[in-house]
Amino acid sequence: MKTKTSNHATPLPGFAKVPIRLYWLAALAVALSATLDAGSQDVTGKPKGAVAKAEFVRAKTKDGIWLHGALWPPPAGKPRVGIVLTGGTQTEFYSLSDWGEQFARAGYLTLALNRRDHGARFGYEKLKPSSLDLREAVDLLAERGTERVVLVGTSYGTITVSYYLANAKDSRVKAAILYAPLGDLRAATVKMLGSQEAYDEAVNAARQMVAAGRGGETYQMPSSRGADGRPMLHSYEVFLDKRGPDSKAAPVELLRRVGNIPLLAVRDPGDPFPGTLPPAQKQLEEANNNLRYVLLPDTRGGEMDARAHSFFGREEEVLRITLEWLKKHDLGP
Repeated sequence: MKTKTSNHATPLPGFAKVPIRLYWLAALAVALSATLDAGSQDVTGKPKGAVAKAEFVRAKTKDGIWLHGALWPPPAGKPRVGIVLTGGTQTEFYSLSDWGEQFARAGYLTLALNRRDHGARFGYEKLKPSSLDLREAVDLLAERGTERVVLVGTSYGTITVSYYLANAKDSRVKAAILYAPLGDLRAATVKMLGSQEAYDEAVNAARQMVAAGRGGETYQMPSSRGADGRPMLHSYEVFLDKRGPDSKAAPVELLRRVGNIPLLAVRDPGDPFPGTLPPAQKQLEEANNNLRYVLLPDTRGGEMDARAHSFFGREEEVLRITLEWLKKHDLGP
């Protein structure tokens, strides 16, 4: 197989430098999610077995970092619109395989590409370069012939999407979707640490470590764990960059600088994650008049459930809302 001169869309052999454990985990996750019941239908009305198998891809950033992911082609025809999926803290591209298949089945060329702060790297890579890694995903879809691109971020991914929209000024991106949107990671961190006093102490300690030339050492946020249950680890330098008082990880501010493109936000009211809680919805809506915020009906009687953060059991409902919204904005497949 010939290798393209482009840095993008390198097929499976490009994973030679990936740790074997990650390679097989990724392969297994994508392969299993592609094994579907061909006799049933999904929310799009298409047979569940209609999507081609995911293709492993990779892209090289301008500063030499390889980003790995998977590409799901639609069942047939040349895709007009491409979807970029980007996940939250401590996630890998294959965590988004279910969404990748669903969007592909609906007719979209769909890509999930790790940012440099994927998985365990979340706490050790800064906001700006990680967010701008989305350009590599947009480039890859453009090379595959898509005319328009929609960015879809989940949880912390909504911050990276917001940052990209505000700073990259990429005219190829025609819309963005924010699943379980975070309002301000700084305010969320105050809640995670328990009080403003505890937050201020953490910030002061991190600043002292950076000033002492030890900013690369690891800091574990007390009593805080990610969506997968693992402890939240950061270098002191990245803690300040992503969670400190001067951090730019705040869509409530970033979206003010986003131009005239349609934005959709969807949240389950049972989502307990601090960054999604009120007043985040009000603040996000005030930040950009083009944002439509959909708060799903409460199905838990006011109870909170961590599974609501990923729309557990409500995926088809969310997908239906999303596809109708895309069609309304002339972004159907």
